This record gives sequence, C-alpha cells and structure tokens, in this order.
Amino acid sequence: MLDSAIAIIGLPAVGKTTLTMQLGRLPGRRVFRLREHVPETILAATATSAERLGWIDDLTVTMALRSYLDSVVDDNTVHTVLFDNFPGSGQQVHIFLSTVRKLAPTCLVHPVELVAGPATLNRRIRDRRVCHRCERDPIHDPRLPAVPSPADSRRCARCNNILHPRRGDAPRLFSARMRRYRQTAEGIREAFTSAGITVLQLESNNPPDQIASEFIALLTTRSTPS
Repeated sequence: MLDSAIAIIGLPAVGKTTLTMQLGRLPGRRVFRLREHVPETILAATATSAERLGWIDDLTVTMALRSYLDSVVDDNTVHTVLFDNFPGSGQQVHIFLSTVRKLAPTCLVHPVELVAGPATLNRRIRDRRVCHRCERDPIHDPRLPAVPSPADSRRCARCNNILHPRRGDAPRLFSARMRRYRQTAEGIREAFTSAGITVLQLESNNPPDQIASEFIALLTTRSTPS
C-alpha cells in the first residue's frame, strides 16, 4: 500500500536524479520519472528544442501518472514513490495531487526542493557523464548519471564503455532548463502551499551519501508528531 509520495524538485544539476537513484535502491521504494512513461514521439519532439525542452502536455502527463500509480498503489511491496523532477509546473502539481488523492487517499505527499550554490551546480555540470550502453534511452538521450571507472574516469564502471556529456548539459539547452525552472518554481511552490502542503528545502552541496541521510532525517522529523 502506498504510504508516501515524495516530489523532488530543484534546479538542473542540483542532484535530484542522483538522490532518487540512491534512495530508490532501498526496499519498498520506487522512482517515477515522467519521461520514462510517455510516448517516444513526444520525447523526441521536445529533446533538443530550447523553446519546448521537456515540455509535455497535461493530458499526456495525466495519463502517464495515472497509469503508473495504478500499477503501484495495490503493490504490497511498495510503500514510497519518489518523483524525480516532478511536478514541473503549478498545473502539474494540481494533476499530481488530484491523482494521488483519488488513487491513494491516505498517502502522504512530501514536496522537497533541493538547493545548491552556483559553484556546486557548475562543478556537477562539468563532471557528470552518461553511459549510452547501460541506459537504453528510447530516444538515445540518456539522463542517469553514470559512475566512472576508478581506473579510467572516461569509462563506465559497469560496462567500461566511453562516457559522454549529457545532451541537455550543452550550454544552450542547460540555460533554457535553468530559465524554465526559475519561471515555474514559484508556481509549483504556490500550488502546494494552496493545498496546505509545505515545500521543504534541503541543501545539496554535500556528497550524495550525506545528502541522502539528511533527506531521510528531514522527512522523518517532518512526519513525526509534535
């Protein structure tokens, strides 16, 4: 039975996917990434356009989210879903909350916004790489951060394939992603606040293990009755 829906939002390169990958390995947890549940044609149309970068229409969002939640709400092995970089707009917050409340009315919703300084963001953009062999992305645009080999940082630790920069980290596209988040962030916060839900903030300048521990502690404190 689904107990918690945790929305993890924040600027590009702030560490959302790294965090959800780490926490998603724990028992009872699953990760929802919208792009993994929408048609390839929609992904392809928005992958490289700075104007439409990642934009997915509300009907597609609603159908993808409903289908995914239908598959996990009655799964006794799942108690928490981590939503990586979702919701991405105020309207998506409304879709998210209405869908969760309809399919899992007792589920607690926790939005967490990761924040980090410019130096951390710039370092992560510069250093992160993806693996085209390990991540079989439907439009050949892998997003998940790869772990470099200790012997050769240019190669993947899992398959030894050459690692590549993420397409969305190209200056033009990254600037568009930063601009879009700054334009939509306040609407996301306001939509949660208007529903009586506080958006928690967590500094993500520290190493991944420490961020994960601080994240769990933050939610534990928030969920503990006063």
